[in-house]
Order: sequence, then structure tokens, then C-alpha cells
Amino acid sequence: MDKNIGLYFGSFNPVHVGHLALANFIVENTSLDEIWFIVSPQNPYKNATELCNASHRVNMLRLSISQYTKFKVCDIELKLATPSYTYATMRELRKTHPEHRFTIIIGSDNLPHLRRWKNAEEIITHHSFIVYPRPLHPINPQDLSDQIQVFKAPVFDIDSTSIRKGIRNGKDYRFLVPQEVFQYITDNHLFL
Repeated sequence: MDKNIGLYFGSFNPVHVGHLALANFIVENTSLDEIWFIVSPQNPYKNATELCNASHRVNMLRLSISQYTKFKVCDIELKLATPSYTYATMRELRKTHPEHRFTIIIGSDNLPHLRRWKNAEEIITHHSFIVYPRPLHPINPQDLSDQIQVFKAPVFDIDSTSIRKGIRNGKDYRFLVPQEVFQYITDNHLFL
């Protein structure tokens, strides 16, 4: 069945309510049929020592989206070579799911760097993009093209780094992550 799938890449370390609310708003207000959360094993531009085990991050995502049929967890990048690059992931997704169209979801903070991604032209040629606003990152019209659609989603100024730091410092952040995720973090002593 041909679907238009939005791909939301991230470490999700941990997934928080900002990730989920943004994805929900996008899937409910665009032509996307579903959003797949692509769990990154290691972003080439981030410090890998901050990442909790990928299986924990996948489990937290699965717990947080289990009641919503328009969201799926995709662990394809965990099976590819690291560091993970978007072009390789997209090649694999086109090969394994030729029946779907894929739209890449990025924040306005990533838009100015898009053309510097490894094999960027290949990605831009084969896929469309939805760009959502991020605090302090206005969208430059020169960065736009026919494949890049700006979507005025609400701005959620929540980040996983602050959540991890707060948990390490004994903060009770049960309302910044889904309840099931907070329980999972507590039960597995994550981010301490």
C-alpha cells in the first residue's frame, strides 16, 4: 500500500513530549499518512558518550507511541554502518519499502546545513522535506526549494540534554516525558 511516510530522525535520548507533540501536529495537519521515528545509533555531529543504549531508546519510543497508529518506530539505522548518514538510510528505505514515498522532517536549525550533508544532492533529488520552526533559528528563504516545505508547527523548547541533566541532578521531570517513559527511566536507572 502506497503511503507518504514522514521520517523523524533523532537520538531520542530520551524521547520527550516535545518530540511527540510536534510529530502529532505534523501528521494530523499535512498529507503524511504516518511518521516513523528513525532512532540514530550515533549522529556524526554528536558525542556518542552521552547516548544511552539504543535498545533503551527504542523501548522508550515504543512505550510512548503504542496507543497511536500513525506513529511507528524504525530501527533501520541500528542495522547500518556507523556513524549513520541520512543518504545511506534513505537508500536502504527505498530498497526495502519501494511502495512508500518518504518525506524527511527537519528543524529550521538543520536547514542551513542541509546542502552540506553527505551526498546531499542525492537526498534532495529523491525526497521532499518538511521544515518546522526551532527557537532562535529563523528560516532563510534562500535555503528553500520546491522539495522543501515550511510547516508552521508549534515551537516546543524542550531538549533531551536538559532532561538528562535534570534527572542526573535528582529532578522529577515526569511531565517532560511520557509517563511510561519516566517509569522506564526510573526502573532502569537511566541518565544517572
